[in-house]
Amino acid sequence: MTSIFGVCQAQRNELGIFIGSSGYYGDIGHDKFGEILLYQSPAIGFFHKINFHDYLSYRSSCKIGTIKADDSLSNEESRRTRNLKFQSQIIDLSFGFEFNFYKFFIKKRHTVFSPYIYGGISFFTFNPQAKNNRGEWVNLQSIGTEGQGTLASKNEKYPLNNWAIPFGLGYKVNYGQKIAFSIEWTWHPTKTDYLDDVSGYYADEDYLSQESAEMANPGNIEIVSGKSRGNPNNNDWYNFFGFTMSYKIKNKPIKCPKSFHL
Repeated sequence: MTSIFGVCQAQRNELGIFIGSSGYYGDIGHDKFGEILLYQSPAIGFFHKINFHDYLSYRSSCKIGTIKADDSLSNEESRRTRNLKFQSQIIDLSFGFEFNFYKFFIKKRHTVFSPYIYGGISFFTFNPQAKNNRGEWVNLQSIGTEGQGTLASKNEKYPLNNWAIPFGLGYKVNYGQKIAFSIEWTWHPTKTDYLDDVSGYYADEDYLSQESAEMANPGNIEIVSGKSRGNPNNNDWYNFFGFTMSYKIKNKPIKCPKSFHL
């Protein structure tokens, strides 16, 4: 048997940027899923993509955005009376796969387009904040608004990093032989219920600092220890909606062995 070398096509790489918005769904603010896009904040990111073939790609990305919500915007009277609000920066690292419904590759001859779906895993950091009565931003996790880290609760303070299982859909189209554009919406169901610092129950204010008690109950409603403050049965979600532009990196062909019998 004699071995010779032919030419194999290398994996096609892309680098790109994301410009769009980030949003949140949880225990504070708007309580209708369809209203989410009305309360988005600016977001930006970048990504690297490896196209294994015309239908499947591996993608890694980093996105930075802000999520926020305000009970005063809710349609539910009990939430407006509660009067909680927050904002938090989200730094998201995601790794996953895109599946194209049609053959898609960046080329020169004509425009190629395809809808696609995405799924993967994310690791993220967050830090919920709110303004106190003096207009100063307060890091809510550190003061234990639900009694975390005090005798009022058995729970320790929640970590400010966690993970999620993102999924989404999009539509992509190429432009020339080097550039592709897309629009997409990805959702990140998280493994925490504290993106907004709200999950369980009001703590006994006798065990809270003055600032913690103020931030836990800004609506100054009548409460008793153990009264529901949030919904501990549902974790929080965040999302990214926006546009991407990617640039195809020129790949050098690689040699691969071929064999035949003499």
